[in-house]
Amino acid sequence: MSEQNVDLVKSAYAAFAEGDVPTVLGIFADDIEWHEAEGMPYGGVHRGGEAVVQNVFGPISQDVDGFAVTPEEFMASGDKVAAVVRYTGTGRATGKPLDLPVVHVWDIQDGKAARFRQFVDTVKFAEVVPAAD
Repeated sequence: MSEQNVDLVKSAYAAFAEGDVPTVLGIFADDIEWHEAEGMPYGGVHRGGEAVVQNVFGPISQDVDGFAVTPEEFMASGDKVAAVVRYTGTGRATGKPLDLPVVHVWDIQDGKAARFRQFVDTVKFAEVVPAAD
């Protein structure tokens, strides 16, 4: 089961890289619980795919030119998949490059992503994408 879960998470990153948000949303459970790290401009818990699009995907695409999430490593245990990824792009407001390692932890239930948790150096991210006033 762990390998199937890793494949599901990999497919989410591949679809996101292609800008295929409908496929990404199809991987999410309807009531996905998305935990964006506190201290991020989009920080907090977002419930449901549309909330993730409106509060995370949309804003980050506006704030970071060329935003990309590149998976580097996957680890699985039961229904959990951890992904070490790298965020890259250029902060629109600052012109500074973004190149930051991040860890995502996904909980998979019934073949869907039920929960997502992000672990990131929010201070480093804020140097590129300052919080809105």
